[in-house]
This record gives sequence, structure tokens and C-alpha cells, in this order.
Amino acid sequence: MSRPPKPPPPFPTKPFGLLLVEGGDEQKLCEAVAGASVWSGLVCWKASGRADLPNLAKLATLDPSFGHARSVGVLLDMEDNPVEAQALVQRTLAALNVTMPFVHGTFVPGAAPKVGVFVSPDGQRTGSIDALCKQAVRNPALASCVDALVACAGQPHTTQARGMKGWLDAYLAMQPEPLRLHQALNGPEIFDLNHAAFDPLRAFLQAL
Repeated sequence: MSRPPKPPPPFPTKPFGLLLVEGGDEQKLCEAVAGASVWSGLVCWKASGRADLPNLAKLATLDPSFGHARSVGVLLDMEDNPVEAQALVQRTLAALNVTMPFVHGTFVPGAAPKVGVFVSPDGQRTGSIDALCKQAVRNPALASCVDALVACAGQPHTTQARGMKGWLDAYLAMQPEPLRLHQALNGPEIFDLNHAAFDPLRAFLQAL
């Protein structure tokens, strides 16, 4: 019997930044690249998949302490369909009572609280946080081996986002102890968490 999902953490009764993410890997990445001092000032709610983000956003606005939020940031993956991702962003913003068009990685001026959206990997390319993590791997020799494996397999994945996820899963499986992404983000051994690939996301989190 599956366990019911954990309720999101309560909002504090003092100013805070709210971060809405589509899942646990995104939450773990944000915590890792933000740094302890930034992360301590944020409350993170994770959805049960990116399609749930509008519902999560609406739920947040209904919380009695939502008025203490100085900002709301939303992180989701572009995946393989930019049009679909754009529509999801607009539904999420509507749930937060924001009607102005969004610009990736920036906050809507004049909104109270201010609201921003980060669409990984960079607001333009298809893909996900996996593309950022791939750039920051610490073992280039192993990365070359995984490249060779993917080429030998004949590029088996049907989309760019799936291909990137498959690549990263293979890289993590070849560690001395095979890891999931959220486990690999527990420390700096697997990824260079200060890598420039993470700088735009880091700046977004710092702006919360």
C-alpha cells in the first residue's frame, strides 16, 4: 500500500521566499546550488510532477500566511515541448494571480509578491535539469565512456530530454556506488556545484 504524499511544509509568519518545483530532484538541485544561507530563507513546495504545479500554486495562495511571502519562484523543466511548457507556465502564473507575460529567470515587476519562473535548462532549449548536471560532472573520462555507450547503442532515446536523462542515469550508475540524481546532489563529489552551468539558476534562487 502506497503512502499518502507528505503535506508541504507550513509557511512562516515572517517574510520568506517561496519556491515551487516539479519534483524531488529539482528541489535537491536547488538546495545544493543555492547554498545554506540562501536556502535557509526559502520555503520549498514540490509538486507531484510538473502538471501539478498550477494546483500547488493555487494551494499556496490559499494559505493564511501566504501574505508573508516576499517572492514566489517556479522551477520546471522544458522537456520536449516548448509550447506545452509555455502553456503550463501561464496556468501556474494565473493560479498565482499574475497576468503579465513572463521572462525566463526574471521576476514580474510590480507583483506582490514578486513572481518569477525558471524553465530549465535555459528557457530556450528542450531538456531539463539533467542538461545542467551533465555540464558539471567531475569525471570527464567517465563522461567520454558514457558518450561512447550512447553512440554504440545507436542513440536509442526518441527525444532530446529522454536522451539526456538516459545519459545522466548511465553516468551515475557507473559510480563506485550507483546513485540516483537526488543522492548524487548530497555533496560535491559527483558534480561541481559551483560550475558556471548552475549560475543562472543560482542567481534566480538568490533573487528570491
